[in-house]
Amino acid sequence: MTRPAILLLSFALTLLTACSSSQVPVADPDAPHMRPAELGASSALYFTLRNPGVDTLVLLAAEIDVAESANIHQSMDHDGMASMHSIDSVLVLPEDSVRFSERGLHVMANGLRAPLLVGDTVAVRLRFRGTRVDTVRVLVRE
Repeated sequence: MTRPAILLLSFALTLLTACSSSQVPVADPDAPHMRPAELGASSALYFTLRNPGVDTLVLLAAEIDVAESANIHQSMDHDGMASMHSIDSVLVLPEDSVRFSERGLHVMANGLRAPLLVGDTVAVRLRFRGTRVDTVRVLVRE
């Protein structure tokens, strides 16, 4: 099996596990998910990106089917003030992982073209250095 297929399979298995309430608690922070949001609003995408391969992965962008735009952001707390700024890329070293979570790295989905309701699934395309694009479906949950 190729390295891209292994990474996609790892992400897909995490997603499938997240959709099975008998195996994973709803509050599992590593299960790929987005928060509910109204039409025109913003939401965030949270997940863990695993790299079981031998080459460093470079995530360049995410595209979300129901959003006008999506940006990789880093949340920060400076002197008690929360802020976030855009990140151009995220490196995932071989046999390592990077967690996208609240108050950390995350993908912001801006200008939602449809409301995100609990139980919906959303198509997400992750674009990596080179021509690689992984497409996954992500659950909307609280």
